[in-house]
Amino acid sequence: MMIGELAKRSGLSKDGLRHYETLGLIHSTPVAAGTRTYRIYDETTLERLSLISLAKRLGFKLRELTEPLDRLFSDTVSREERAQIISEKVAEVDIKIEELKSARNLLAAFVDTPDKDFMDAMLKDMGLWLE
Repeated sequence: MMIGELAKRSGLSKDGLRHYETLGLIHSTPVAAGTRTYRIYDETTLERLSLISLAKRLGFKLRELTEPLDRLFSDTVSREERAQIISEKVAEVDIKIEELKSARNLLAAFVDTPDKDFMDAMLKDMGLWLE
């Protein structure tokens, strides 16, 4: 299928699909037609796009997905290897959760005491005050 059909069937934009291809997440075959070259995607690309969507929901970033995507969803990878990849991502998500909790607590403190002097004091305590 050509990129227009893939975009329609996947719900992604053509630019998004081109970006995925640039990152090596999906692949196409160039086909010459006169002076133009079209890119043809096979049916497995839709499956791969579904896997990319799932991986994004699991916290993977596009740029870090190429190699893990192939490993995570390959029949040649052992359960232990797959578990290791996922465990590493769980650890990253746990760190993000702690960072977000800290940010939330700080914001809540600012809501409770929204005056500038309090915020300035907090910035100084955090070593973020610039003079």
